[in-house]
Amino acid sequence: MSDKLSRSDNESQPENQPSRNQPETERPFPPRRNWLRFIFRYAAIYVAIILLFRFVIPSYMVEGSSMEPTYQTEGDRVLTDRIIFKLLEGPQRGEIVILDKSVTQGYSSNDDSLIKRVIGLPGENIEIRQGTVYINGEPMAEPYVQNHADYNYPATTLPAGCYFVLGDNRPISLDSHYFGCVNKDKILAKVLLKFPHL
Repeated sequence: MSDKLSRSDNESQPENQPSRNQPETERPFPPRRNWLRFIFRYAAIYVAIILLFRFVIPSYMVEGSSMEPTYQTEGDRVLTDRIIFKLLEGPQRGEIVILDKSVTQGYSSNDDSLIKRVIGLPGENIEIRQGTVYINGEPMAEPYVQNHADYNYPATTLPAGCYFVLGDNRPISLDSHYFGCVNKDKILAKVLLKFPHL
């Protein structure tokens, strides 16, 4: 008699191999440290965004009417660049900037900061005759000005690092035709865009 035994079909399956009909077990919850890593990651992103909007691209609320009609008296908010424009070429003609309130020293102003438009650049000769701005003897086209003034400002060559700024609402704006040109270190930020008043 042969002592060779034949295995049945059930015996031929590996002991550790699950049956095809056996339901899959549910995955366990991830360890607590994975949840902590998830929370810390998003907390870091949140803090980074707050710091970005606080120190790199802060926003300002426009108050007062010196920049009408470009910005409304109250309610318009502007998003600004506080760092990058200084690392490049600095303020350019026609750009709108935020100024430190110290530029109004000696003049009555309750503003924490000012918003004005860059008109004259360092090294240029600027003059205002009956409200018309002349840059190096040439009249400057300013389609954004709707309320024109009739004041004069003597021909002046701007020193290095100094900018001439004016408000778009010329008759009422406290700007460089009062306190002179503004040093670059007094320009806090450049306006990127505005959020209209709702």
